[in-house]
Order: sequence, then C-alpha cells, then structure tokens
Amino acid sequence: MARSSKKEKRRKRDLDTTCGPLGHPMRIRILEIANTREISPVTFVDEGLHPEGFGFSSRPAALSDVAYHFRVLEKAGCIEVVRTVQRRGSTEHIYRGVAVFEFTSEEFAELPKERRELYSRVSLQALIARAESSIRTGRFDSRSNRFLVWEPIELDERGWEEYVEALDDCLATLRRIRSDSKVRLVGSGDEVITATLGMLAFPSPPLPPIPGAGASE
Repeated sequence: MARSSKKEKRRKRDLDTTCGPLGHPMRIRILEIANTREISPVTFVDEGLHPEGFGFSSRPAALSDVAYHFRVLEKAGCIEVVRTVQRRGSTEHIYRGVAVFEFTSEEFAELPKERRELYSRVSLQALIARAESSIRTGRFDSRSNRFLVWEPIELDERGWEEYVEALDDCLATLRRIRSDSKVRLVGSGDEVITATLGMLAFPSPPLPPIPGAGASE
C-alpha cells in the first residue's frame, strides 16, 4: 500500500487539533452560521454569506469551493447533515453545527469521558469561530469596555469546587441580565448590541518551572 503523502498527513493532523478545521476564513464563517441556524452550501452562496474579500468567477465556482469547506468541517465533526432536499435531480445537504446543545452539570457528569471530550471540542471550536469572526470584521475591539481575561491558576480540591460554583452563579446572573435586556428592547428603540459570552475553567497541564525560581542567592 502506498504511503500517505506529507500533505495528507498534515491535513489529518490539522483535523485532529481543535483549531485545525478553522484554519480558513471560509470555514470560520460557515461554522459561525451553522451554530445558529440550518444552512446548506447553496444557501450560503446565494445569501452572500462568505467573508469579506472573497469573490468567485461564477456561481458554480463558488458552490464548489464552499461545498469543499462544508465537507472539511463535517469530516472534523464540527457540523452534521440534519436533512436533505431533492432539487432538480440533485440533493441539497442541509447542515447544522453540532455545538448546539446544553447540559446541566449533573447531566454532563454522567456522560462517558469520550462524549464529554467531543462536546468540549466542538463547543470550543464554536467559540473560537465566533471570536475570530469578530476580530476579522473589526467588531471585537469596537467597544473599549469589551472583556477579555485569562490566567493560569493552581487550586486545591475545595478551591476548584468553589471556582466552578462561582462561575455557575455568575452565569445565572448574566442570563438574568440578558433576559431583562430583551424585555427592555421591546418597543424601546435602543440599539441592539450583539455580543458573545464565553466562560472557561478547565484542568490544564502543569506549568513548567521558572528557571532559577526557589534557588538560594
């Protein structure tokens, strides 16, 4: 059997990493939309949903390119076919992002580890796609009070449980604020500020030691 080419091996490696499938602006845009609504390559092209700066010589050329990116995302497990529609002798595949789900802490804890890993991967891919799209379109820093913070931390078991509980409480508060805003927007005429919330806290590999730290002077 012939050996796989370096290009094929690199493509497989990219699909195996969380960000690999998102290595193209077109796929970032497709995934961002597929996680909010059902979408097909045909609809994507006909509605002109491609990122800014992309143009095609013809509709068939656009369909061919966009369909390829849909297939890459499907193979990576980011999207899936939810139904098909017969149109003039051809089959239109309708996709939806697989990150469209929500579990309680208890429900998630009962899932097999392999299933939890899958859901974590596709959820993170959805968040990355959303953030990358915001940066590419210049919206990410359009407001000076946007919030972005991350830091490595070390906790004991009690600290970890308290950390997660605090995040649950924070999420409940943020959802109440969202609900109140939705009520106020009805008939107020105020600007709708479209935003994305991402909250993460996850076990990580140990931090490497700092050279010289703890050494006597």
